[in-house]
Amino acid sequence: MAGLNLQILLTQFQNIKTYCFLTSVLHFICPNRKFKLFLLGIAIILTISGCRHNLQIPNSTASSPLLSPAATRVIKHAYGETKIPIKPQRIITLHDSTILDPVLALGVKPIGAAISPEKGILIRGITNEQAKDIQPVGNAFEPSLEKILMLKPDLIIGREYQKNIYNLLTSIAPTVLVDWGSFSSFQDNFRYVAQVLGKDEQAKQVLNNYQARVQEFRRRMGKRLEKIEVSVIGVSGQNIKSLNRDAVFNQIIDDIGVKKSLIQRNQKERYLQLSIELLTRYDADVLFVINEPNSEPLSYLKNPIWFQLKAVKNRQVYEVQPSIWFAGGPLGANMILDDLFKYLVK
Repeated sequence: MAGLNLQILLTQFQNIKTYCFLTSVLHFICPNRKFKLFLLGIAIILTISGCRHNLQIPNSTASSPLLSPAATRVIKHAYGETKIPIKPQRIITLHDSTILDPVLALGVKPIGAAISPEKGILIRGITNEQAKDIQPVGNAFEPSLEKILMLKPDLIIGREYQKNIYNLLTSIAPTVLVDWGSFSSFQDNFRYVAQVLGKDEQAKQVLNNYQARVQEFRRRMGKRLEKIEVSVIGVSGQNIKSLNRDAVFNQIIDDIGVKKSLIQRNQKERYLQLSIELLTRYDADVLFVINEPNSEPLSYLKNPIWFQLKAVKNRQVYEVQPSIWFAGGPLGANMILDDLFKYLVK
């Protein structure tokens, strides 16, 4: 039996080496990305097929719990239905704020994760300590199939926009795609991820803790809660933008009961590009500025319109970090709450 196991491992290793060789060649001979993905898919399927063929073992182990139907369950997701392990051990997440954050909040550490697609930000709403020992598998917009395959996951959790590589991912491991846009709040997205992992009770506790902090904020604000108005803008170089309730920081501001500026309360568009001349319409008692990486933080401060803002005159402008305020899960939500406690609670 020991000899058989050694032979299995050696054969599997040879298959993975072959796959890595094929992908390396493809990078050189095939500049067309779509055609390269097609060929890469064939390489993955052939590699895995070879592994499965050579991993045939005696009947005595055919009833292993990992292979038993009783050890799996079906999950509905953005791209159909997938049979996944009841207790996955080697999870890979393909989005940082909306998937990695919820998974970590549930006490599960993935073996690999895609980093943020945002320029200059690696992970949003997650500390370096929380992400320690998690292997990067590329950008969320372009995850590395090679790295994912080498990590041998038993479950991959991605986003709806990765459907173009869904078939390739399912060739590696059971894959669930989460449709962020189908949920009305980050809490609903979190509950769904918890359902995928079979962690519904843990999710309830996490959200109860979040709600307890929200109530504590309301209690400490007292009557000021009804009087104060806030506005949030994002700045990237010379560009100024406003986001609607899809942004998690706006959901949290709604949860704590603080009023947003009228124009932001009524904003339907997910994203609005603003000129400096329109900035006075976004004035409020407190202005939060999300200064994105590689921006010139003082570029908009040279305009006289900036000094007309009430928040500027009263020194109630606070620069906050995009790595926190562009969060999408409960870990990041609590970091945003930390900032709101810091700047609003007196």
